[in-house]
Amino acid sequence: MKVTKRQFGKKTGFTIIELLTVMSIIIILISVLVPGLNLARRYAKRVKQKAQFHSISVALEQFSAEQYLVGYPESTFLATGGIYTTGAQRLAEALMGRDRRGHDPQSSWDAALDSPSLDIYASLANGSSPQQITDSLDHRKGPYLQDAAAFQVGELYAAALNVYDGIGTNPPAPVLTDEYTVKNVTVGGKTVKAGSPILYYKANSSTVFPDPNLAIAITDPPISIINSFDNEELIALGTVKSGVTVPHHFDPTFTDTAGKDGRQIFYDAIRNPQMTPPWPYNQDSYILISAGFDGIFGTTDDVFNFGE
Repeated sequence: MKVTKRQFGKKTGFTIIELLTVMSIIIILISVLVPGLNLARRYAKRVKQKAQFHSISVALEQFSAEQYLVGYPESTFLATGGIYTTGAQRLAEALMGRDRRGHDPQSSWDAALDSPSLDIYASLANGSSPQQITDSLDHRKGPYLQDAAAFQVGELYAAALNVYDGIGTNPPAPVLTDEYTVKNVTVGGKTVKAGSPILYYKANSSTVFPDPNLAIAITDPPISIINSFDNEELIALGTVKSGVTVPHHFDPTFTDTAGKDGRQIFYDAIRNPQMTPPWPYNQDSYILISAGFDGIFGTTDDVFNFGE
């Protein structure tokens, strides 16, 4: 039998060419898989946002059924002394109340106007007596939306400008926020994630809104049914993301490369192009809008409660 000598000192392993080849394959696979994973993640988030809109819609139907004289809550902005309560804040108040304990039918919906009252959303914090709190809770409606993400405007933005902020001695006036959480907010000593405000526009098919710039009545259906003014003061605050100064494309002061201003972009976004003339979607109910992944209203990733 032939015996071969063991060879010592002979090294085995990958050559540099083989290693580079393997690394190149890995890099190619990553470049293919990562965009797909990002798209899947964005799609999942969009589905989650649509589900949130469904929950809000169910809550609005409950509000409308129980408070049939009111129907869907109005979204018309209200202003007292130059301080605005926006459509987004009126949505949150309708579904949760200003303090998450239900809607108070005595409310004027104007947070600034109601703030001196001890009977509206009564609490010890605003000086109400225990009896006033009991009476207030007895005639509350709802809350129709449970465990929703809601924050004060003053918690989301460094400066609330002309929008009622609900901070300090001001009674709360929250907004519902979307599923695209982009900001850390400290609430009760605990840090939680917050998204962008959900915009709410109630359709008013028989209403003609005046144009303050032209001093005439607007009869164009998209403008007379859905009023862009309802949330413009909130839109003017910019994005919720910290350190981001990109304006919302729905902001009237914004102009795109085609020369359209923010209001034109808004009305283009909510029109149904299959109708002649192209009237707004949901013309008999309401429109909900999320700013989407980028947190900027008026871009292609916005999420609506209509369409796909």
